[in-house]
Amino acid sequence: MNQEHDYQHVLVALDINDDFQPLLQRAITIARRHNAKLSVLHVDINLRDLYTEMVDIDVERVQRKVLSETKNKLDTILAGINYPLERSMVMCGDLVEEINQVIEAQNVDLLVCGHHQSFWNLLASAARQLMNTVTCDLLIIPFSSKK
Repeated sequence: MNQEHDYQHVLVALDINDDFQPLLQRAITIARRHNAKLSVLHVDINLRDLYTEMVDIDVERVQRKVLSETKNKLDTILAGINYPLERSMVMCGDLVEEINQVIEAQNVDLLVCGHHQSFWNLLASAARQLMNTVTCDLLIIPFSSKK
């Protein structure tokens, strides 16, 4: 099996609060090599899952504000990339579910995501869940530990 697969649509899942630049650059390099579409996804936590009705806040309003601010931050980041972007998406919800929905809806054939190497991530890793659920190729880039 020595054939290289030609990717048509690369999706990179970014946490914009993290050191995402190496991950984004790797996805751009792969997309460029394959002349593929490139999309970027950021998934925020769903605030409705955190706050119960016992807390007196307008969760919907706060969630919309957080998503809007995150989208603006992502748009600013992506304005500086040197590759055409198919789409950028900011969603809230379960990371694995949202990624899988985008993969299906956008016909993604390569998902690029990062993974922190630590004890706690060994216990509850989204990367492990993705390995067991995604229907496309998966490239997991380890983030270097901060010393």
